[in-house]
Amino acid sequence: MMKPLRHRLFGLLLFIACLPVSASAQSLSLGKGDLRVMTYNADEGTDYQEVARASGLQEFLVAVGQTITQVRATNPPERMHALAKQIIAAGPALVSLQELDQWSSGPFDQATSTCGPVTREFDMLPELLNALAAQGAHYQVAVQAQQYAFPPTPGLILPSTFLCVQVINQIAILARTDLDPSLFQWSNPLSAQFANSVFLPTPIGTVPLPRAWVSVDAKFHDKAFRFIGTHLESAVPYIRELQGAELRAGPAKTVLPVILAMDSNAQAAPPPQDVTYTDFVSAGYQDAWSVTYPFLAGFTCCQAQLVNNPLSQLSQRTDLILILGNIEVQTIALFGANQASRTASGLWPSDHAGVAAQLVGE
Repeated sequence: MMKPLRHRLFGLLLFIACLPVSASAQSLSLGKGDLRVMTYNADEGTDYQEVARASGLQEFLVAVGQTITQVRATNPPERMHALAKQIIAAGPALVSLQELDQWSSGPFDQATSTCGPVTREFDMLPELLNALAAQGAHYQVAVQAQQYAFPPTPGLILPSTFLCVQVINQIAILARTDLDPSLFQWSNPLSAQFANSVFLPTPIGTVPLPRAWVSVDAKFHDKAFRFIGTHLESAVPYIRELQGAELRAGPAKTVLPVILAMDSNAQAAPPPQDVTYTDFVSAGYQDAWSVTYPFLAGFTCCQAQLVNNPLSQLSQRTDLILILGNIEVQTIALFGANQASRTASGLWPSDHAGVAAQLVGE
């Protein structure tokens, strides 16, 4: 069915809003009932490629050192300022966020082979909240959840700097606080880790890598819905598929319409489509992007690991807004995907693009 003219015109305006020429928020809606939501993988600063490949203790120590060096090179505070600018440009009432990591480091005692106290280097959630507030936006954490965590782990920055590195990976939902409470409310924050997860064997022990989901129930112009955020397994497809099934049988099993905003790690484009993605489509979920732009790829992933590539390398669509129930997709757009979104030092806000959709309850 052809969209009404005003919807197509608004789609053009929303794409123009992708150019972050101003930190001021766009208006939330065109008319009564319109709702903006967003998903954004904030990029923890590394892909752990070296850690995953390490086969011996020395190689593992060097890999840990390379990992924290990569994170430092991606300058999370600078990127959170740029990412906040993209969120403000989209103006969502609710934002699903992934890879909001806490990174800490401290000394390693070679004589006793123990880690000393660690000190926080980066904490991406408060850094993002501070950046939003500094640019005039009003958001609060509605719910957050821990995914995987590496305890203080010894590493080596060549040639001879030993240290310990700790990381805690989190997801969250942010909610706007400057909207009229008679028009927008949220409640019932929930979160849990998936029962199905993977484990990473390392030379110093096996590390569990659980994933999690977060949700809130919300009302916008008296239209109730459940908003769910998650970050599904990336490396093991059958675990990712099981986590998708857990979502559908768990938080998404409700009488409310559902908006699922996530980094799915499940390729929707280009073909072939990942089984986890097709499972959701088969279960009746609508993909907000493909409903709106069935002939546009809408790639959201991934820039280079150090996010300093001069030209965009986005080549897959894995960041999704899926809907189930009486919700109409009005339009959708990418944020942080063009040259203008890069920081002054040449970093992309994230290795992913953000996805924002305007929806209306039917």
